[in-house]
Amino acid sequence: MADASIQPTVLVLDDEKNIRHAIQIALEQEGMHVIAAHDVASAARALDERVVDLMILDIRLGEIDGLAFFRKLQVEGSAVPTIFISGHATLAEAAQAMKIGGFDFLEKPFSAEKISVLARRCLEHAALQQRLHAIEAREGVGEIVGDSPAIQRLIADALKVADTQASVLITGESGTGKELVANLIHANSSRRDAPIVKVNCSAIPENLIESELFGHERGAFTGAHAPRRGLFETAHRGVLFLDEVADLPLGAQAKILRTLQHGEIQKLGAERTLRVDVRVISATHKDLKRCVADGSFREDLYYRLNVVPLRVPSLRERRRDIPLLVNFIVARLCAKHNLRAKQVDADAMHELEQYSWPGNVRELQNLLERVLIMSGDRITLLDLPEEVLAVVDDPGSKHTAQSSLKDCRDQAERDLILATLKKHAGNISRTALDLHVRRPYLHRRMSALGISKKDYFGG
Repeated sequence: MADASIQPTVLVLDDEKNIRHAIQIALEQEGMHVIAAHDVASAARALDERVVDLMILDIRLGEIDGLAFFRKLQVEGSAVPTIFISGHATLAEAAQAMKIGGFDFLEKPFSAEKISVLARRCLEHAALQQRLHAIEAREGVGEIVGDSPAIQRLIADALKVADTQASVLITGESGTGKELVANLIHANSSRRDAPIVKVNCSAIPENLIESELFGHERGAFTGAHAPRRGLFETAHRGVLFLDEVADLPLGAQAKILRTLQHGEIQKLGAERTLRVDVRVISATHKDLKRCVADGSFREDLYYRLNVVPLRVPSLRERRRDIPLLVNFIVARLCAKHNLRAKQVDADAMHELEQYSWPGNVRELQNLLERVLIMSGDRITLLDLPEEVLAVVDDPGSKHTAQSSLKDCRDQAERDLILATLKKHAGNISRTALDLHVRRPYLHRRMSALGISKKDYFGG
């Protein structure tokens, strides 16, 4: 969100004086500066005179409807984040308001709390989009999305080493985006016009890895009916990215070390060597020092690859970036699947930020793809899977398995929830805390199990 010290400006356009006044009071109590306009002309003047952060726009106006005014602003390039309101709009008009780019639609009458919450969410969403646009506008960062200190340090270090010839070892948990860092280094190096050749070392059978990397001559082994170029030769003057490098067999490790030392390869079955100019970037989710200690990885190769170490932080270490990543991924997936742009509700976003994400960005992307396809116009709490909502991230908790919702079934779970609700006099927050679950998850289970207030207040 934008700096809290900067007072956001909200333009309210409604031809009903009482509505304008009520909205103005509600938003000013939230620390917002409100400009009230009774017609399109005064609203247009206000937009010309100052920067407006949010517009609350009535769909049914006198001389021109709000939808037409909004489209006019879009054509002129002066549209701002907008919440549409109406007391008489049809469902088709409300749907159209969302389709042309409205943040949300609110039907009159509404409470001061509702318009305040919605305005705050709209401002937060707009600030998030500004952060995302700023990241996308930065030159040379590729698809690495985030502005947290951890990711900014990583980008800065990657750019420092990019235009050198040093070998780089990228470490980090699975799914953190190590390949994106390799792409970033290559794109900002003097080798950017040459290929970056990628190989997943864990996906190639041990008996084929040397042929894949160094090539072979005809007849070098059974089945070698024709000569073949290896990946080192293909990457000549460019970059070879060795992903999951810890899974290389020891024989291949020895040959890679020789290539790095002497700048030459020898194809299987060949009598002479071939000079190659290749920069090696490697990556692994394993602890290579431990692999060296247990004898599965050569120490001399480790030091050759680890000239410049870069560590990609886990998603847990940069939760600030989750809303940015969610918006970036959602926009890309909507385009991929030909879906209308969707927004993620604030409550759903909060849960996504709190989840531990053991699979990191890859897990986030897979979940969002599934949710996008199966959800309606917006992504809400009800669209999120239970594993995201269920368990509170509290490693210091002394909660026991006997009181865990995850281990209870049907009637036993219902009895446990009811007993805990009665214990806390129906207080949902305390009940959720006692049961070691999040409030949204508890509400969902109560609904699924048919638990209503009369069940725990009825004696």
